[in-house]
Amino acid sequence: QGPEPRGMGFLLHVILWMLVGRCSAMLAMLDLTIDEEQPAGTIIGDISAGLPPGISAYNYIISELDGTAVTSDLDIDEITGIIKTAKVLDRETRDLYNFFAVTKGGATVQVKIVVKDINDHAPTFPQSKSTLRIPERTPIGARFSLDAAVDADSYPFNTQGYVIKKGNLGQAFKLESKRGSDNVLNLDLVVSSDLDREMRSSYSLTLEAFDGGSPSKSSQMTLDVSIQDINDNAPLFNQSRYHALISENLQPGSNILQVFATDADEGENGVVIYEINRRQSDPDQYFVIDSKTGVIKLNKGLDYEVKKVHELVVQARDNATHPEITTAFVTVHVRDYNDNQPTMTIIFLSEDGSPQISEGAQPGQYVARISVSDPDYGEYSNVNVSLEGGDGKFALTTKDNIIYLICVDKLLDREERDAYELRVTATDSGTPPLRAESSFTLHIVDVNDNPPLFDQQVYSQTIPEVVYPGSFVLQVTARDKDQGPNGDVRYSILHNQKTHSDWFTIDPVTGIITTVAALDYETDPLPTLTVVVTDGGRPALSSTATVNVFLQDVNDNEPVFNSNFYNVSIKENAPVGTCFLKVRPI
Repeated sequence: QGPEPRGMGFLLHVILWMLVGRCSAMLAMLDLTIDEEQPAGTIIGDISAGLPPGISAYNYIISELDGTAVTSDLDIDEITGIIKTAKVLDRETRDLYNFFAVTKGGATVQVKIVVKDINDHAPTFPQSKSTLRIPERTPIGARFSLDAAVDADSYPFNTQGYVIKKGNLGQAFKLESKRGSDNVLNLDLVVSSDLDREMRSSYSLTLEAFDGGSPSKSSQMTLDVSIQDINDNAPLFNQSRYHALISENLQPGSNILQVFATDADEGENGVVIYEINRRQSDPDQYFVIDSKTGVIKLNKGLDYEVKKVHELVVQARDNATHPEITTAFVTVHVRDYNDNQPTMTIIFLSEDGSPQISEGAQPGQYVARISVSDPDYGEYSNVNVSLEGGDGKFALTTKDNIIYLICVDKLLDREERDAYELRVTATDSGTPPLRAESSFTLHIVDVNDNPPLFDQQVYSQTIPEVVYPGSFVLQVTARDKDQGPNGDVRYSILHNQKTHSDWFTIDPVTGIITTVAALDYETDPLPTLTVVVTDGGRPALSSTATVNVFLQDVNDNEPVFNSNFYNVSIKENAPVGTCFLKVRPI
């Protein structure tokens, strides 16, 4: 085997070799190709194929040119001249290998190996998602440059075209491409139909780039197209003419009506500003309009006798730099007003003239008398009187539409409700109608229709028999739903000597029961009381409860013989154990 010189040293070695005993050195060329991505060990070619006719060799000296990576990427058999791949070759990393092979006879072969491209890369967009803003009304044919897809392969395996896969609603866009000097297929988005933000404000396009392989490789990106607003819409009123009817006595500052307009644009282009065209209408400024809400208000008093109809020209403009303006007409009719409201007098039919009625009042009983009048003439003098409130307990009746009576319509119960809010309204027939109102609270006067009731029907208490007179036993309580004197309660004990109720007393106000005498368990271990509660009504109502007092026995009695002296006799021959006397304590 010969030495393995490389670079300039190798060339000097070859020259010396050719000068020493070699007759006619020859330089031949061998061009070889191989597809990239072939497995390691794939045969590329044979160096002997590059030798001149009639020359053969079986031993070579190999030298690569500087930087060609021959020794790392290729496996060259220096004896046979067979060239193989030492690893998988990648054209995108290196597409050419160049080296010299010299025989011992002095023949030199320059070998060039070109790595051929295969379609091993897909076109790739720089971003998977991008955003583009396009003003509406952009002319058809306008172009917007997009980032091109890059494919590391060479023609025809590099990027060959683009398509919109989805999202192109209404065929609003198309793609056009042109290959640049750098062999990149540049991409433009072209407007192909009218863009109207008010119809569609955005598009989400899926773009696909494909190469020239078979089958082709491709990749996709999402392009979000936002349609930017321009001021291409004027404000639009919801009606072209508005009408209002107001009374001449309407106070300045009162709302009359509201005009309303919308603008399909967005931002400042869609902000609507209202104004009255003073050059064409209302020079005396009877009316003003809120520039933001469109509410028209009365600015100063009107006079039906001076002017019955006012015509306003109202403008709506947007807030763009060059605003669009729309006009609407407002007709305000002034009507002579009914300037006298009805008068109403209410007289309550209670004893003291106050608004009250007994809860015992029967349906049909009168509560109040109402008289109405109206100083106006004609239709304005016709007065209608109505009654509100009372939960249906009261009604209004009249025979001549001048005198009205409020009467009880359903039975009342003060304990259920003790007052009602009533409102009487007198309305004339004017346009607009005038009215007089009177509200009052009708109080329901109590009657003694509920007896007082104890909290319990039976009370029980246990106390020792030796307590001192005046000792607390228990307290009874009773309640009466009535009010005032009818609801005041007083307590008493219904005495009965058989039950020894006279041992006890009760406070008539508090219901506290105490002892008034010594108690004796041996006389009565269970004295029973009947307690009476009476209200202050006339006539009074009452109820009773039972109080059972359980006495606890104490050792308060000493034993007593039934006799102080006993006299007995016994026979002298009585046997032992004979009972001759038996005494008993009382």
